[in-house]
Amino acid sequence: MKLTRIIISLVAALLAVACESRDSFKVSGEIQGGSSALVELLYCPDGAAKRVSARAVDGKFVIEGQSRQPALGFISVGGSGAVAVVVVKNGDNLECRLDAGNPYASVIKGTEANERLNEFIRSNADVLAEGNPVKINALVADFVGKNRSSEAAMAALVTQYRSDCNEIGADSLVGCIDPEARPAAMVLNFTSALSAQLSSDARADIIGMSLVNRNDSVERYNPYRHTLTLLAFVADEKAQRDTVVPVLRRLRGDFAERRLAVLEVSAAADSAAWKSSTATDSATWTQTWTPGTVSSQQYRRMSVARVPFFIVADSTGRQLYRGGSAAGAERVLRDSFKSR
Repeated sequence: MKLTRIIISLVAALLAVACESRDSFKVSGEIQGGSSALVELLYCPDGAAKRVSARAVDGKFVIEGQSRQPALGFISVGGSGAVAVVVVKNGDNLECRLDAGNPYASVIKGTEANERLNEFIRSNADVLAEGNPVKINALVADFVGKNRSSEAAMAALVTQYRSDCNEIGADSLVGCIDPEARPAAMVLNFTSALSAQLSSDARADIIGMSLVNRNDSVERYNPYRHTLTLLAFVADEKAQRDTVVPVLRRLRGDFAERRLAVLEVSAAADSAAWKSSTATDSATWTQTWTPGTVSSQQYRRMSVARVPFFIVADSTGRQLYRGGSAAGAERVLRDSFKSR
């Protein structure tokens, strides 16, 4: 009788473990340096974002979650930005060694897709950290071509490819990946964003608009008054402005107003926040704001999906560039002037 009870208990325990593994996933590991920080996993199963977390003890942590289909996850430590990208689904058991100071150095093991994705990120750390969209997109395209039957291909495309510089290229790469390696939870938001940027409305000619300038007067812009125009949609965060302002200042100094209109459109929530964030710029270019900011007619008409965002247009309003790279916009402008 005693032996029977032991066997029943063992079977019940095994069944419980089996059910648990089928109904959930586990992400465990350690933080280099033995930190006791909070480890968070943000992932998007079934189209909705979920956040699960655990406090590391002597650097070790265990996080559990649920996702019926493969979903992208982003691991952060101590409230910082993502230090690792993972693909999670029920039944997975991932082991991580996280480097809280370097998002390209964390090690992920446990499934084929995660190991391929992690190896891609770690082996190309220098290029990814440099941020050159042309180089990064070439690496991702090569990786997708070699791993089209793996979920790692879609994960790399979504998280690393600079689609705001080449939406058509991104859309083409999605089609290269085998259908079974394109989980709906990964693809849906990505392809929706691509569709919006590839739409005829998003790429329509730029027309005149009225904005508010720093003197609280109406600033009327029309593309035909200038050879080329740079529209820069920028947030009020200092870190973002520190990367964009030098480009605007350089372009304004190199080209006369008649040849180039440099128009900054703030995404600040209100005019007070906008003026505060730009007070020390000593701007030589035109700084503007529009009531409603990201929900305003100007933003919606040009399908500005994120900030910073840049549009280069000629005197007819035809768009020569649209995307999130200030360097890319500057390159198109300078090349266009050379050819004129």
